[in-house]
Amino acid sequence: MADHKAAPHTIALWPAPWRPVAGEAVLSWRFIRNDPWAGLYPGVVFTVAVAWHYRLPPDRFALTIAGSVLYFWLYLYSFCLTNQLTGRLEDRVNKPFRPLVAGQARMRGTIVRALVVFTAFPLVGALLGVWQWALIWEAMTILHNLVGGARRWVVKDLVIGLGVLPHLGPAWQMVAPLTAESWRWMLALAIPICLLIPVQDLRDLRGDTAVDRATFPTAFGEPFARAFLSAGFALLPLIDHFLLLRACGTNVPAWLAEAITAGLCWAIAWRVPRRRTSAYDHRTYRLFEYWYTAILAAALFAL
Repeated sequence: MADHKAAPHTIALWPAPWRPVAGEAVLSWRFIRNDPWAGLYPGVVFTVAVAWHYRLPPDRFALTIAGSVLYFWLYLYSFCLTNQLTGRLEDRVNKPFRPLVAGQARMRGTIVRALVVFTAFPLVGALLGVWQWALIWEAMTILHNLVGGARRWVVKDLVIGLGVLPHLGPAWQMVAPLTAESWRWMLALAIPICLLIPVQDLRDLRGDTAVDRATFPTAFGEPFARAFLSAGFALLPLIDHFLLLRACGTNVPAWLAEAITAGLCWAIAWRVPRRRTSAYDHRTYRLFEYWYTAILAAALFAL
């Protein structure tokens, strides 16, 4: 399954039996390296926050976090593999560094990897007690990447927004059964993300137009999309405050978390109307990913 083009010279320093494993690990990172702030880091961070909230003993804490890292790596890898298999045309314009476009992986090997990951992911989920969430995410991934959902902005935005549920649900359930508190966090994040995720599309307008992909900005026009998103991000700290962080009194960590997350939201709101370059819009979207991770890290103080 290994693609020889994927392995850098440093892999040759590994003992011979381990070189294919090292090569696959490096290649898997190349497939997901543009998205860990959206899929890998936030899931692990939320698992840490929930484990801290429930005061897990050190040995179980360590095992749970290790399982979380593996689970969310596969969560993101399964999505990226199928997304890049079907998105080669626009990737040549928007993301030429991706492995398939850059010639670091071949179609056949990538298909095999996708089949292996789609099999391994729910099995790892079963070991962690969250296999139902893994299957739900795989169904959403198939809808988005393989059945054409990504070409329709309503489906695309709903899958990514509602994808918060199979993202944060298992992060909590690895530690303890779901509660009303867990559903409050999941829904309070899923709804605004569903509405604001079109900020991701601003960076890819050229490639999306080239392949006739319908996104929120292409459907409603770039000026309206930027105005809508700017207003949404300006108001997002209100949701953070009243539904999630609820800083009050002398809770200094919670107030600090509110200041950081609000600052990120207002920075995005200020940047979105400024049409400059796709690289500029990419950095704006990256701030959205940082907000998502930061708000989940704030659960350490808010749960």
